[in-house]
Amino acid sequence: MKKVDVRNIVKSFNGKCVVNHVNLSFSSGKMTALCGKNGSGKTTTIRCILGILEKDDGEIIVDGKESTIDKKRIGYIPEERGMFVKEKVETQLRFFAQLKGMEKEKIDPAMNYWLKRFHIEEYKYKRLESMSKGNQQKVQLISALIHDPEIIILDEPFSGLDPINMDLFIDVMRELKAANKCILISSHQLTLLEGICEDICIIEKGQCMYEGSILELIKTHSKDYMYIKTKDKASLNDYEEISPNHFRKMLNSSSEFNSEIEKIAQKNLEIDSIGRGKTSLQEIFVSLVNSVEEK
Repeated sequence: MKKVDVRNIVKSFNGKCVVNHVNLSFSSGKMTALCGKNGSGKTTTIRCILGILEKDDGEIIVDGKESTIDKKRIGYIPEERGMFVKEKVETQLRFFAQLKGMEKEKIDPAMNYWLKRFHIEEYKYKRLESMSKGNQQKVQLISALIHDPEIIILDEPFSGLDPINMDLFIDVMRELKAANKCILISSHQLTLLEGICEDICIIEKGQCMYEGSILELIKTHSKDYMYIKTKDKASLNDYEEISPNHFRKMLNSSSEFNSEIEKIAQKNLEIDSIGRGKTSLQEIFVSLVNSVEEK
């Protein structure tokens, strides 16, 4: 089992601290999310973990020992694409594989597997600039996975993907998790992360607001709601409209749901759907971040 512990990482630029004693852990067989607003320190934290930036203080512990992560064991996608748009897909995938120390006889089988897995084998000899943004992102991910890394760090990997390709990416991420890879994902897609990640680290102004289980975060901060979908808006004055024809009301006790059902039944509304749910991870994230802004 592979485990990376980031302990009290500090990084400043020109006297301004942008990462302030951040702690997070990610390990084999799990997906861990790193979240924060633009400018919160996420990418700087990742670059310190990778050794791209030299940290001012703190430790990177790999499998219980302080260590620099061997870059040949890492698959990394930066937020900004790092591919050569004028080069053919095959040429640059071969180049990145060799940079990671792959044996030449292993490169073609791995390349062909991933091109087929991402449904872009017909682009093997095409220039990257001839491809859509989504397909370019697939090539970027293949460049990070081709050498079968133990540790995978993805910074905004879903950028430019349509819903079909996003589902494909998610399927691949789940396959990698099942293969016991150690995965860290930085993304603004909180609804998506809630469905695929076990743990999360939320950063705001360079500080760690929360680090740990997503389920525990939701359990601690979530509220209970009654949800209704109906066109009869006038009859729901005490409900919050969260989107067109979708309403909700916070429940103060477990028994209140049943009493609300009775009230709604008496109003004889035309209802498309009705149910009970918790605060989303995105709402909890916004609440935590706003609590820092208000201080």
